[in-house]
Amino acid sequence: EGQWTEPGHHFEWASLLVDFARASGQKDLVAYARKLYSSAVASGLNRATGLAFAAVSRQGIPLDRLSRSWPQCEAVKAAVALDGIGGPDLKAEIEARVARLFRWHIDPAPLGLWIDRIDERGRSLATEVPASIFYHLVTALMQYLDKTAGQVEPFPLPASDVSKTGLRQVLGRS
Repeated sequence: EGQWTEPGHHFEWASLLVDFARASGQKDLVAYARKLYSSAVASGLNRATGLAFAAVSRQGIPLDRLSRSWPQCEAVKAAVALDGIGGPDLKAEIEARVARLFRWHIDPAPLGLWIDRIDERGRSLATEVPASIFYHLVTALMQYLDKTAGQVEPFPLPASDVSKTGLRQVLGRS
């Protein structure tokens, strides 16, 4: 008990703490949010794919090497929340996180669906498309679009099939 952590929950709580800090005026909470985010980035990411592991030990050793889609969404939300509030510029990191979400979880899936589970080498392990993930996807992409406010051109789609899916198609851009 308590000997492992889930990087996805670190990301999720980081964004929740920033939201609460803004709403309550308790700016000291942002430091805790940054610590959660930094911890998840430092010890919770698969270096081969850039995706968050499902679980790591307190020492940062991967215990569950799967990468699910919801932690990647929470990583986007946390980076968006922390960008521009006195810390480092996270714009490039936000773009990279959104690109990874599309590369591994959205673009390879049939149109309108997503791949929930990826193994440590980036292979799909999906046998179902859990509806419980949808709100994570929607809120992450809404926050990304709100943050960029049309100022950032969405990342390029995979050259192999630019007409398949992706943010450009969702936005109606060609």
